[in-house]
Formats: sequence, structure tokens, C-alpha cells
Amino acid sequence: MGKLVVHMFMTLDGVIQAPGEPDEDREGGFGYGGWQVPYIDAESGQLIAADYASVDALLFGRKTYEIFAPYWKQAPIENPFTKLMNEKPKFVASRTLTSVDWNQAKLLEADVITSVPSLKERYAEIHVVGSGDLVQTLLRHELIDRMNIWQYPLLLGKGKRFFGEGTIPTALRLVESRTFSNGTVLLRYDAAGKPSFGNMAWDADGTNKSDEMFNQ
Repeated sequence: MGKLVVHMFMTLDGVIQAPGEPDEDREGGFGYGGWQVPYIDAESGQLIAADYASVDALLFGRKTYEIFAPYWKQAPIENPFTKLMNEKPKFVASRTLTSVDWNQAKLLEADVITSVPSLKERYAEIHVVGSGDLVQTLLRHELIDRMNIWQYPLLLGKGKRFFGEGTIPTALRLVESRTFSNGTVLLRYDAAGKPSFGNMAWDADGTNKSDEMFNQ
């Protein structure tokens, strides 16, 4: 069975909208497009490229597909991602699109819940880029195996957020963290099922769970 890997770029306050260009996504009057660009450097770029080297197929939501398709179809071939984006199999989850015209792109034939397990049987690694609404659906149905979250040191205060309304309680296991000189942090998480909960209230014997934090 293959793995589904999510890549997400977000600000410290969780904004994921339009990281690459001013006009990438102005929905809701968003005026901060291109916020990721000042933080791009060779070190993080090489690591992102290495992550994408293992991609066998790509999965997009409709909005991300509509942003990516026209951009990558005319992107310069010198860009190391151009060949990958244009030649890898791509699948689009959409209830409104009736066709897609990007090379090697297909609409999912069934809903995400049915289609993603089938894709995992065919491909070793399926990568999701952006596609915040789609990611929420994947989380709800426990279809994500890993999330690579790139968190940038700025606050925008408005815009579409990664973990906003609709996020369900989910436990994650940190498998790697890495910081960069410009303040960017990469956090790699594996899915770890449902979260557990405790109680910090005092027990009848005068102790509580917080004692363990201070008595080690």
C-alpha cells in the first residue's frame, strides 16, 4: 500500500492562501499574495526538490489545480519542477469540473473516500500540494500518512487557514523538525490516529498529572 504525503506552506498564524504570487488567489479580498517568496533560499529549495523526487502521482483539489495548470504548462524548462509537474500522473478531486486539460491529468472517477485508497494501491507515493479543503477531507477519513508543514516566520492576520473551521481532532507524531537561517521551520508529522485526553485537576490524594512535569 502506498503513502499519501501532504506538503503545506503556511505562516505562523496558519495562513496558506496565495504563497507564490500577488494574484494567485485574491478570494476574500486577500492582498498579501507572494508572502512566501522572501523566504525562498537554496537550502530549503534543495530539500523541497528532494522531497518531490519520490513523487509517483499528484493529487489536487479544484482550486489548486486551476492555479497550477496554467502556471506549470508555460513554466520554463530550466525550473527543476517543470518536468515533474507536467509529466507525472495528476488526479483532481472536484465536484464541479467536467474535464481537465493538463498533461497526464485526470478527474477522480469517484469520491475521495473511494478513490484515494485505490490510488494508494497503484502508486507508492501520492503527494498533495496545497489543496486546503481537500486536505480537510483527507484528514476526516484518515487517509493522510505524512504531512510536511513549512512554517514561515510571519503573521498575516487574514486569509485562508490550514487548520481552520472543519478541522477534526487528530493526533500527530513528529518525525523530523528542521530550522533554517531565515527563520523557516520544517515539521514532518506522521498521522497517529485519534488524540488522547487527560485531567490536570487535583486528585483526592493531593496530586495531579502536572506533578510528573516538575518531579523528574
